[in-house]
Amino acid sequence: MQTKAKRPRRLKREALVFAHLERVSKDFLIDHPDIVRELIGRNAGVYALYRKNKLYYVGLASALRNRLTAHGKNRHGNSWDHFSVYLTIRDQHLREIEALLLRITRPPGARQTGKLAQSRDMKRQITRSIRAKQAKHISSLFEWRQIRPERDEPKKIAGDSDLVRFLPMGAKLRADYKGKIYRARARRDGTVRYQGTTYDSLSQAAKAVVRRAVNGWWFWKIERGKNNWVRLTKIKKAGTPIYK
Repeated sequence: MQTKAKRPRRLKREALVFAHLERVSKDFLIDHPDIVRELIGRNAGVYALYRKNKLYYVGLASALRNRLTAHGKNRHGNSWDHFSVYLTIRDQHLREIEALLLRITRPPGARQTGKLAQSRDMKRQITRSIRAKQAKHISSLFEWRQIRPERDEPKKIAGDSDLVRFLPMGAKLRADYKGKIYRARARRDGTVRYQGTTYDSLSQAAKAVVRRAVNGWWFWKIERGKNNWVRLTKIKKAGTPIYK
């Protein structure tokens, strides 16, 4: 009798927020500092300050308890009466989370808007696309000869069609292998150019580096923001094309 093989148990993903406390009176910090110390300790987290049930300020702190105590004495001291805290893991993206919160909520107590240092503003891409459409439309208005409808001829793709779909033409690629940096370039037909040779796929170009079969989408990276190189598997999984 054959026994069914057990499926491997999926690893539990670590939660970003592991404890929270919402809409608590400011008096709790003053009257019960021992309990605050016990519950919050030296944990990092995101906090929100409220005044009469309206959001006044949001922020992030690596030492959350000390930050709340400081906000009770600094310029914010008399501007809030309740608070919420969300204890988090010490994650590299916490600063970006704080920036997102500030940009979305724009609380009155914040002097600066959160900065997304490595994020690309898509307004320029939208502006270029709209101008291109407008130019084509204006040109058609003054065209005397009869314009025949364009045939949607499929582009000739010699390499990987996903590469054409997700990456811009001429995208610069990079790989880190055994302490060295290797560079390649994605071409408009889905092929990859590495050291003067054209390869039909990312995997073939990667194999030319490591001398064995390897997943090219995992091996090669693309720059998302200044000096922020991410694996192409992440781009493909997100399903969002990269634009210049």
